[in-house]
Amino acid sequence: MTHTPITVIIPTYNEEHFIKQALQAASFADECIVIDSYSTDHTLEIAKGFNCKILERKFDDFSSQKNFAIKEAKNNWIFILDADEFLLPKLQKQIINAVSSNQHKAYRILRRNFFINRFLKNGSNGRDSAIRLIHKNYCHYEGLVHERMIVNGSIGLLPAFMYHYTYSNLRSFLSKKNKYSSFQAHQKYNKNSKTSYLHLLIKPSGRFWGEYTLKGGFLDGIAGLTSTRMNGYGVLSRYVKLRNLNTKTKEERLQNYDSFSLSLNTYAHSHPIKKPLLGYFSFLLLPKLTFIKYYLLKGNALKGKDGYALSYLYSFQKFQQLVYGWLEKRGLD
Repeated sequence: MTHTPITVIIPTYNEEHFIKQALQAASFADECIVIDSYSTDHTLEIAKGFNCKILERKFDDFSSQKNFAIKEAKNNWIFILDADEFLLPKLQKQIINAVSSNQHKAYRILRRNFFINRFLKNGSNGRDSAIRLIHKNYCHYEGLVHERMIVNGSIGLLPAFMYHYTYSNLRSFLSKKNKYSSFQAHQKYNKNSKTSYLHLLIKPSGRFWGEYTLKGGFLDGIAGLTSTRMNGYGVLSRYVKLRNLNTKTKEERLQNYDSFSLSLNTYAHSHPIKKPLLGYFSFLLLPKLTFIKYYLLKGNALKGKDGYALSYLYSFQKFQQLVYGWLEKRGLD
């Protein structure tokens, strides 16, 4: 394939399991830049085996990291590729044709996300797209997490898919959700936002049911159910952490949110539910019964917002027990 005046930028931090395939996918361009946040694994060691430029920069936020690398690129056209993503030749050809036509200042790319055992086709994770091909003179990033591309010009769409291995195991995905929710909480805190009952009661369940039913997450089976439930968990985490930043949390377990949520995950992993009585419906029913148990029978309702959040997290632990049982039976985790 003919090299083209395109720079591929790959942000990294401890991506030794994925970085090789990303670098191979970037070989169609005439420049590749790895912008690394001082990885402690073998990421840079692997990257040095490829013909790419390596930049090291202390991570402050996603937008600043990528904007820094964009300024260092020798070409005007940039493709942003995460380390856990890869491109097939069909999309590479479309990128080359788009750059040659110069019809738009940026292009949106469709993306398929791998989760548990399949590439999702439904829910927000199955209908995903992002602006990744940009002309650097007309585009820049804004925002700390889930950064936003600002484009001064028209935006096109390339029809071929980019593929994203967002999932390695349930615990790592939970850790990723915890990391993102911390950034999001700080964003809201900087805007003087507060955590209301509406945020805790409506937003997490609204996120889950909207994706699971209206966006068809149920069509992706257990993978779709788990993905959408994880997104609901991420919303709750954001507002509990915002409450922590506003020093409103009285419950010690919630003050140490990440370690507490991971301890619940550890318990779920060591106590999987392998044969739920109601099969698939147990994934919907048992967590609800667990929530009722903790919120009403164990008195968490008397603890206000903290009690609601605790009950939610214990119900989410029950859900993880069911998922781990399902995974174990199939040799997936």
